[in-house]
Amino acid sequence: MSLPHALLGVINYTPLTGYDLKTAFNASINGFWNASLPQIYRTLHQMEKNGWVLSSIEQQKGKPNKKIYNITNEGKKELRKWLSEPLEMPLPKNKMLIKVFFGKQMRHQDLINLIRERREQEIKFLEEAGNEHKQTVDQYAIKLGAKDDVRFWQLSLDFGIRKSKMIVEWCDSALKILEK
Repeated sequence: MSLPHALLGVINYTPLTGYDLKTAFNASINGFWNASLPQIYRTLHQMEKNGWVLSSIEQQKGKPNKKIYNITNEGKKELRKWLSEPLEMPLPKNKMLIKVFFGKQMRHQDLINLIRERREQEIKFLEEAGNEHKQTVDQYAIKLGAKDDVRFWQLSLDFGIRKSKMIVEWCDSALKILEK
């Protein structure tokens, strides 16, 4: 996935600051795409050079001014072009599985702790997905006037939930083997 295209997709709903974009990422697509605030700002700068977004300064009293990004027609064209491109099969990159693959070279307890930690992260996501994320989807749909998008957001969330459940199941199985 391309960070510029993810940003264009979010900005296409409503003009946002870089900080607002990070907040939107955390509340929506964080389960399958994450970006740090510095990455977002660097990318927005490049997107502005490409003519995909325009920024404007909003003056504020008693606070720093806000730089708000709007998608341009060129940015909308780029987003539609990217969305219509066929998917490439990404090369999987999973640090945990690399460590498991070389598990014999680790301290046994460190490997067990690593898998337990990952399991807990997935459990936390599942707990949040069951409550917070579903509420967030509805709140954003209302806020953005995007009720027709909800089913697509829910499909993405469903994928994340299923993936997390599978990872928890795998962790449980791996821990049974490693704890013998």
